[in-house]
Amino acid sequence: MAPSWTADRRILAAGTVMSVVVGFSVAAAVDALALPAVAVAGPDDYGPGDGLTRWVLGTTDPAALVVAAAATPGVVNAQPLFDGGVLVATDTAGPAQLAGIPGVVSVEPSVTAQVMADPTDPYWSSYGWNLENTGRNFYNQTGRADADVDATTGWAASTGAGTVIAVVDTGFDSDHPDLVGSLWTNPAEPCGSVDTDGNGLAGDCHGWNFTTTTADVDNGANGTHGTNVAGVAAARSGNAQGSAGVAPDAAIMPLVVGSGSSIDVTLGAQAIRYAVDHGADVVNASWGGPGTSAALDAAIAYAGTKGVLVVVAAGNDGGDRDTSRVYPASSTDPAVVTVGNSTASDTLTSSSAYGATSVDLMAPGNLVFTTWNDGGYRLVGGTSISAPQVAAAVAMYRSLMPTATAAELKQALLADVDPVPAFAGRSVTGGRLTTGGLPSLGSQEVRWTYTGMTGAPGTLTPALTTSSSLPAGDYTAALGLGMQVGGQVYAVSGQPFSVDGTTRTTDDTGTVTVPLGTLGPSSTTLVIAPSTTLSEGRYVLTVQLLQGGSPLGRASAAPLTVGTASAAPTTGAGPSGSAPTTSAGPSGSAGPGGSGGAPGGSAAPTSAAPSSGGPGGSGSTPGGSGSPAPTSGAPGSTGTPTRSAPTSGAPGTTSPAGPTSPGAAPTSATSPTSTTRAVPTATGPAPSATGGAPSASPTATRSGSPTAAPTASPTASPTSSTAPPSGSTSFPDVGDFRVTAMSPTRVDAAGGAAVTVTGTFPAEPRVLVGTSGLATVVSWSPTQVVFTAPPRVAGAYDVLLSSTNGTKKSLLARALTYVSTSAAPTSGAAPTSGAAPTAAVPTATPTATGPVVITGPGGQRLVGTVFFSSLPAAVWRMDCTSSCSGTLI
Repeated sequence: MAPSWTADRRILAAGTVMSVVVGFSVAAAVDALALPAVAVAGPDDYGPGDGLTRWVLGTTDPAALVVAAAATPGVVNAQPLFDGGVLVATDTAGPAQLAGIPGVVSVEPSVTAQVMADPTDPYWSSYGWNLENTGRNFYNQTGRADADVDATTGWAASTGAGTVIAVVDTGFDSDHPDLVGSLWTNPAEPCGSVDTDGNGLAGDCHGWNFTTTTADVDNGANGTHGTNVAGVAAARSGNAQGSAGVAPDAAIMPLVVGSGSSIDVTLGAQAIRYAVDHGADVVNASWGGPGTSAALDAAIAYAGTKGVLVVVAAGNDGGDRDTSRVYPASSTDPAVVTVGNSTASDTLTSSSAYGATSVDLMAPGNLVFTTWNDGGYRLVGGTSISAPQVAAAVAMYRSLMPTATAAELKQALLADVDPVPAFAGRSVTGGRLTTGGLPSLGSQEVRWTYTGMTGAPGTLTPALTTSSSLPAGDYTAALGLGMQVGGQVYAVSGQPFSVDGTTRTTDDTGTVTVPLGTLGPSSTTLVIAPSTTLSEGRYVLTVQLLQGGSPLGRASAAPLTVGTASAAPTTGAGPSGSAPTTSAGPSGSAGPGGSGGAPGGSAAPTSAAPSSGGPGGSGSTPGGSGSPAPTSGAPGSTGTPTRSAPTSGAPGTTSPAGPTSPGAAPTSATSPTSTTRAVPTATGPAPSATGGAPSASPTATRSGSPTAAPTASPTASPTSSTAPPSGSTSFPDVGDFRVTAMSPTRVDAAGGAAVTVTGTFPAEPRVLVGTSGLATVVSWSPTQVVFTAPPRVAGAYDVLLSSTNGTKKSLLARALTYVSTSAAPTSGAAPTSGAAPTAAVPTATPTATGPVVITGPGGQRLVGTVFFSSLPAAVWRMDCTSSCSGTLI
């Protein structure tokens, strides 16, 4: 019979904070960990790049194609390749246009590589041994190269994007600079006091504190251990902060079941069930004790039936888990993965538990660099640190094996370990965690190239191209559309898409299915070009290829930016505070020395504030000049684009006709080895590749189908009868965001004006005008936020900026004045004492058990979903002004 619990039913956390002071004073230890007083090279320091997109063209006559391609509008240069192909560099020409050049038989994106394979995070090279061991990047221990988890190899296949790691522990640090963007968002419940998803936990928008029965997942100083675990699993990569987690794009679902150094097992069981029911892909439990309970056993078994593994720490008592039982480490449930602690030299630490039949594998856990709840970092050791690295790896495996059972997932994880002699007989596998085997799982990934992803409000026709080698079969594509509002991403429901002569409408998941027909067993170029009419805003377009109704590889996503004229900024952060990558920054790269964040107690490093500029520093600012109207031609005035038939011999083939202008609809080359599908059929202004005004209105024809759909009118705000924005106000460091200025302060009641707020913003804030007017944030940097003023009736309104979890706020009292014109909204009463009218955009629709539904700035029906709310920050960091490769999720 298992030992019984003590009266308080608490057990010590398995991980312990290890002192880094060995024969030295504290001051000496801190000095040893400080970064050198030299600048850290970042990607931007190597130059801005030429901004061109490169494509490999297949042909039977390279010499003739070089000449023809060089003369094609939008092609900057062309050159022959040694294998008989031609490489072209383009600024506006996309794959469909290139496919129409005489002599082209295939179009494939050229492979790109970065000059730095490792993260740019400043502590990576000095203390990232657990991720990539160089033989010298560890502290106070011996080591050897490659005694690590092979993180960069694994990242080539997956970074954990789109997955959720539930950290059942003591808390989280939502303001930590290295965890910003990692916090999970509950798509079925907004923050607040209303239980909209019907689970009995009001306001569990980012997890739940089972210890205090509140939504406070940070848990103050008592949340340190959970913060350590979260950082090891999913600290952000490439954000110029700290180091990186094993799955740097995974989301963390913090579930608090204790405080300080102890947790409650019954609450642990509750939290495991919550995690499974709310979409977690893996659960991490870095704790254990000398007995088990029926509730814990049942929760673990429940997780297994739902395909969720529970990763647990083996313990730090140096004991044999086969004979000295500790739970959940000694659990025999197949859903449990038990992890021991290895050193930088691939030996077992003296404190780590082991077990030939009970401990599955080892993972780095000796003095590992990770996050601390004061915003800084520490070197932390113990099996508590080993376990979350395995949990992160499980999330990466799940992203590549979306339909696998828990048993299949565990088998794949354990089969890939690196055998280590020191672990033979000490664990089930005799090996150490590695993510090096992940790329082989991703060999069937379908990679897409996106063009036409910026434009003015109105009809846009982005093109999604893949030249992946696909097995023979019947194919469909699930297209998805999301919209970012108030720091969150929602599915756009009821949005019509016109593809291949047929209009289909997205459902409440934001997706629509497009049939592609039967493809042969050869490398096939697919082009999907959906036409849809969009109002101003920041959207995300996703695609998932399905073969025979089953997903082939992972979904892909890219930002779709719609501005009133030239493209709205694409450099702003995504939801939940994801950092921008190209907003105006410091005039020189700030050296890390003195910026804090050193392990051992020094303050967290902070991003250098830009010396000038802000969002849109590259010239991409909201409200620029331009027009969505085509510059020439009428519908049907350009050459008729064509679509080659699928290999199954579907009817509707037409003869190719080349485009007559760069803005014309592209054509596809008809050849035995390429199939181009889904040419847009709706007429209307098609955006140019650079996001400016379209140059022609394309028309598509297909045998037996209408030649055109009605042209949709642009939805940009009127300009002829609106009051011009004016005025500015200075503030004395107001609130938590230390706001210093806002401009303009007078806007038209019709809304649509771009308002800039200057201050200190560690994460993208939400902006509320009055009591219910949620504004759309169009760009964000650490020093500026630009939002679009929502429609209001005339009057003065408060402007409230708040963090996504509501812990940080800056209230600008009656700071924004609306001026009434003929374009002003007619609903709602004028505000009094800063109050907003009752009718506002967007407004939330509370439901008892269903998802959150809001009305978007342009009247869209927006629905909260797990898929869109958990999109990784990497999606929003892409520059798709010309073209981009998208992010696999």
